[in-house]
Amino acid sequence: MYMTFTFKCKDLGYDCSFEYEAKERKDLMPRIKIHYKYAHNVFEMQPDLEKKIDSAIKEKA
Repeated sequence: MYMTFTFKCKDLGYDCSFEYEAKERKDLMPRIKIHYKYAHNVFEMQPDLEKKIDSAIKEKA
């Protein structure tokens, strides 16, 4: 059994079905940044948004 990390855009209040799962936490943010660029027009992610995203990442078995 291994742990995975997941992020769901709707957990931050967006009306968005984006979900991403990775085996390692560090692998999530690059993909999330690409999503935010194309889906939410966030071309430069601010530190406060990165912190919100980081706090919304969940670990699951």
